Amino acid sequence: MASSSDNTTDAIEADTDLNDDDDDIYDETPTFIDMNSAVEVDVPDNDNIDDIDDDDDDVMMDDDEENNNEDSPSEPVIDQSKLTFSSHTDAVYAIASHYDSTSKILSIVSGGGDDRAYLHRINLNNDAISTSATSTTTTTIPLSHPHTDSISTVSFNTPYITSDTSGKLQANLIGIGSYDGSILLYNTLDGTKLCHLEGPSDVEFLTFHPKGGTVLLAGSIGDGTIWMYHIPSKSCLQVFVGHTGGVTSGAFTPDGKWVVSVGQDGTCRVWAPKTGVSKHVFRLMGDGNAHHGGYEQDGGEEGGGGGGLTCLAVGGGPDGQLAICGGEDGNAYVVHISGKKLVAKLPHFEESSANNNTTSKSNAKDNMEDEDDEDIMEEEEGEARSIEAVGFCPANITGTAHWCATGGVDGILKIWNTNVGGSGSGAQLRQRCVRTDNNDAAAGGGGGTAGITKLAWHATLPMVICSYTDGVIGIWDVRIGKLVALLTGHEDMINDMSVSYADDDGGMMVVTGSDDKMVKLFEFHP
Repeated sequence: MASSSDNTTDAIEADTDLNDDDDDIYDETPTFIDMNSAVEVDVPDNDNIDDIDDDDDDVMMDDDEENNNEDSPSEPVIDQSKLTFSSHTDAVYAIASHYDSTSKILSIVSGGGDDRAYLHRINLNNDAISTSATSTTTTTIPLSHPHTDSISTVSFNTPYITSDTSGKLQANLIGIGSYDGSILLYNTLDGTKLCHLEGPSDVEFLTFHPKGGTVLLAGSIGDGTIWMYHIPSKSCLQVFVGHTGGVTSGAFTPDGKWVVSVGQDGTCRVWAPKTGVSKHVFRLMGDGNAHHGGYEQDGGEEGGGGGGLTCLAVGGGPDGQLAICGGEDGNAYVVHISGKKLVAKLPHFEESSANNNTTSKSNAKDNMEDEDDEDIMEEEEGEARSIEAVGFCPANITGTAHWCATGGVDGILKIWNTNVGGSGSGAQLRQRCVRTDNNDAAAGGGGGTAGITKLAWHATLPMVICSYTDGVIGIWDVRIGKLVALLTGHEDMINDMSVSYADDDGGMMVVTGSDDKMVKLFEFHP
């Protein structure tokens, strides 16, 4: 075998030979142009040459900036979470959590794009969460059904269970809904599969009846139907039909007397659970607004066309009869369910922001030569208006009981008082909450790079918790519009969020699921 020194010597000699060959080939004899083969070239004047040079410089600078951005490493995300579950192999789309104060067990259920659902149980008997998920403090149970599409929604009935007529407590259940059209029920304690319900295609949401938790509501983003099941008998009680597009959200009113749903057809519909009849239709978007003051009486089917409704919250107002719906048009609509009245239209989206965004995007369009790119840009402009999360302040919080919140893709959280009219909207804007690191939004523009995906009001304090598309959780004191905490840990967008409370001092546990495939648990004590 040849030694390394011999190899080095051979390489040097080979390089020397190559240089010798180059010396032999090089010819210093001057050459002259053959005028018979000369070609006339039209040379631009000096002004045009300067322009060309400037353009080339701009292109070179842009390339250099892109290369620098690619080469510069991104700052590592500081993980402030207490626990991380890495069971999923794809994005986590659905999260629910429940804390049992008797057993001191925090139960978390998660579902994702890997078509799998998991039950995570955390023992909090030590009144503290360990910084690592060990076998002694946590248990993860794969839920057994082999789904064939993404898990889109998960829910617990535990907060609602009561005793039956014999005095026996109803079962603690987990509901799992999937885009494959299946609905599964599992035992909360050990993850045992109890029931498989057939129903609508592309299940978008599940919610349990607040009086006992034995009735389940399921809505379809595919066929626009809503199904209601009686769990003990495993039977379908009603199918609500009326939406002309997919149903995006639905809920029982807190008293359990009505079902409320919103959909891509721009309507909010009120249903009678016992009969399945649509009692009222609020046509909140489209041409119906001009003729019916923002809503329409029963029966009509015209209208719509102005975009869809994306989210819903119920239980607002002193009587619990207010519902708030967020729209793709940048407005939120507050309606009184039993009174069949539009209470307020909340203009979350700011037109001044739209003008700023349109100007910058129109400049970008000037450089586009492909019509497909223009179509994509127009879609992006439309999406920038959408409200993605809404919620009412709990009635037990003094001084803010009439308040509600809206959060949009613009990254702005707005707090409204629905008890005081203002600017003809039927509500007054109290706070405009913007993260300082969302520079564009902080300057009055259309929001920063991070939009709001979910929001939740604190159970006992005037605070709102928001999740963002950059993987951050923001906690706001909405009385003064101040960001009191920013929790980091995720490396991608947070898709869903659930908040539970383990003590009476306002401390909370925030559980999140993200595109980074992780489920994370954060703690916050005000």
